[in-house]
Amino acid sequence: MSIMLLALVSSCETTNLELQANPYELTEESADANFVLNGIQTTFGIQMTSFSSIVEPLVDHSNLFGTFAQSAGTDAMNGVWQNTYSITSNLNFLESLSETNNLPQHVGVAQVLEAYSYVTLVDFIGAAVYSEAVNPEFENPSLDSGQSIYDAMYDQLDLAIANLKKEGSQTFEDLYYDGDTSKWIKLANSLKLRMYVQSKLSTPNVSALNAIVSAGNYIKEADDNFAIYFGTSDNNPDNRHPYFQQQYAVGTTAGNTFQSNGFMNLLRVDKNARDPRTPYYFYRQDLNDPIDEDIDQCDDNYLYCYLGSGYIGRDRGDDDGIPNNGVTRTAYGIYPGGGAYDEAGSQTEETNNAKDAYDPSTTTLTEEEFIANYLLNVNPSTVNSTNNGGEGIFPILTSSFMNFLLAEASLPAPAGLGSSGNGATLLENAMQESFDLVAEVSGIPMVESEVSDYIDEVITNFNAGSDEEKLEIIIKEYYIASFGNSVEAYNAYRRTGYPDLEAHVLPSGGDFIRSFFYPATEIDTNANEDFELNKKLTDQVFWDTNPAGFID
Repeated sequence: MSIMLLALVSSCETTNLELQANPYELTEESADANFVLNGIQTTFGIQMTSFSSIVEPLVDHSNLFGTFAQSAGTDAMNGVWQNTYSITSNLNFLESLSETNNLPQHVGVAQVLEAYSYVTLVDFIGAAVYSEAVNPEFENPSLDSGQSIYDAMYDQLDLAIANLKKEGSQTFEDLYYDGDTSKWIKLANSLKLRMYVQSKLSTPNVSALNAIVSAGNYIKEADDNFAIYFGTSDNNPDNRHPYFQQQYAVGTTAGNTFQSNGFMNLLRVDKNARDPRTPYYFYRQDLNDPIDEDIDQCDDNYLYCYLGSGYIGRDRGDDDGIPNNGVTRTAYGIYPGGGAYDEAGSQTEETNNAKDAYDPSTTTLTEEEFIANYLLNVNPSTVNSTNNGGEGIFPILTSSFMNFLLAEASLPAPAGLGSSGNGATLLENAMQESFDLVAEVSGIPMVESEVSDYIDEVITNFNAGSDEEKLEIIIKEYYIASFGNSVEAYNAYRRTGYPDLEAHVLPSGGDFIRSFFYPATEIDTNANEDFELNKKLTDQVFWDTNPAGFID
């Protein structure tokens, strides 16, 4: 079902970590528990899409404009920080309501979402306010370590599972799983599995991971996927996928967004044949080669500049002026953003089609002009295309993602955890589920032979590789499959160093962001000395024990 990502603010939500007296605050007598829970669910959805959009250019899922640090200012974490504590504040209110209204399942759902929020906040910043959060006794709450928050979230997820299992609870409204508590329990267990893999280098716990896998009660089937599904309404509210709003809505002319040359090139040339997801991920608006002045910035540092065959993107860090090519540059495709499917063939194939179609008796154009016009219009511009109207997906935690994580865990330490499971089988299942999800969301089946050839090639290479080479293969495929949720790619890149991303083209590109600054909103309002520390973007979160300069 679609979740409307509105900037919903309930009256029991706070604007900082200190609860404020509010004459309009909801009381237990006046509050609707479903409204409070829906507010938590909606805020969580906004938070996760915000996290992803922040790191998307860092991991080459879209073009990085300028230095790494330009994507990580002191205001970058403002919104996601506030959303976390909004969720906490509303969860506290739900717990109060539950004492008299029997709402354990409402509380259980909210506990899972709060745990996911804190875990992600720690993954991005390294520490957070937790034990003293939204408590009026602490005017200037202090930070808790990332490790201690992870430990607390393991316990909270166990409490959430216990609450979700309680009978006799009032029915709750559910924007994600339609009230199916068994799916929320699977999500809680899956989040724990994800945390175990994430912290494999710092605090390995293979026995706990194996216990969950052995019980089998986690996200293993696509029907259990945890995702946001967008709609096609353009007002009241506009619930279309953000990618669609950026590049397909009337008046956008594809916006200022550029696709990453490095990512497009990976899908086009990494295997013996083009990745079958390529025409789903990317939509070419013009198959003509760009004019020289649009690519004349190329030098030895610019690896691709122009990939050919109409794939017009930008190299990592290219901060050259933005040309007036919004209607010709490559755009987001039908997956995950609900845009258009790229039905055109290669530039060579379509040029030959144009030559076959050229008839000088029916046109005043020369053959060269006719071909150029044909290549421009074989795929209409985004705003004129036949598309899915923004009906896309934000995949938060899917069966594909879980299989990638468990494939990684199955490798011997330090590449993995040495957990149970066959790495090749898990990897194969992960890839197949990724292809299936792309086809399902887009409504366009894939060519089965192309999919099977791709998977066979990867598995052959995997079986022939060393443990480290196997890890590289797993994470590269995870990286490709996670398009649409760059949180997974950002975490995996810092955890493993894979995939090998395109080099930054600017000599002054700076160091890769290992963690983000504390939010400016908190630094400005919280007098606790914890926020006076000179935090750096190269500081590593607790589970990132890799060397400094490990990634770039």
